[in-house]
Amino acid sequence: MKSTDVFVEILGCPADEMHEPVNADYICPFISDRCVKRGHNTRDPFPVCTLWKQSGSGVNRVPSRPVIVCPKRFFTADIVGDILEHVWVGPYDREKIEAVREIKMGKIGNVDMVVCDTSTLPVLDKFVSVELQAIDITGSVSDAYTDHISQVVMERPPKYNFNTANVHKRYLTQLIKKGYFHSTWRKKIVAVVQDFLLESIRERVRFAATNPKDENTSIVFMSYSLDTSEKDEEGYYRLKLKEVVGTEHSVLMNAVVYETPPNRDQFVEAIKRQL
Repeated sequence: MKSTDVFVEILGCPADEMHEPVNADYICPFISDRCVKRGHNTRDPFPVCTLWKQSGSGVNRVPSRPVIVCPKRFFTADIVGDILEHVWVGPYDREKIEAVREIKMGKIGNVDMVVCDTSTLPVLDKFVSVELQAIDITGSVSDAYTDHISQVVMERPPKYNFNTANVHKRYLTQLIKKGYFHSTWRKKIVAVVQDFLLESIRERVRFAATNPKDENTSIVFMSYSLDTSEKDEEGYYRLKLKEVVGTEHSVLMNAVVYETPPNRDQFVEAIKRQL
């Protein structure tokens, strides 16, 4: 297995084009600042944006689809344009639409971005908040990363997987809370995710979809696919909007809380085996 069978993108670039991120001073092109990710046992940035999900096992493992592991990667998507087209309610002047990042939202933390209409300043009444969510991994790719930047053959394939369960538990809880707060303001929050993650969420949590522009819709999922066969004008793999799905925070909460219960008889048998 080659290191490019593990890494899709490093410091924003296709992995086969980036072996010396230190020469770029670890400047992330998506935030125009130094990469904020850190690896294990090092103070240096760990600028891994996207990894390959593998199919097969052992020597038959092959890359099957790219999975984004850094939320900053989504900043190359046309998030503002997509929100205006699919989520925004009412007329607007595009020149008066602004996007600001990292806005504190009380004790619950920050939202990654807010798209707002500045035409009515100093009154600011029309806005849509945005949350970016990538996927954590289990295992480690640190040794493989060292081999990649050293341009040596990997000694052994890394063992890693994608921790969607942690995202479901942590991210959905936060999203429901923020969705509730936005609903009290009669506003919406958009969850920007990769198609891979939205597929996983919908497999695990069955929720009713609503029109993203409906006044009762408080949460909107916007999923993007990463096309590794096509690059944009700056040489980065292109993110393409795939699906826009609205829902209500209360509907999502009920779907999370009231999952199909496990089999009672199997539970009782498990108790009896311990007696």
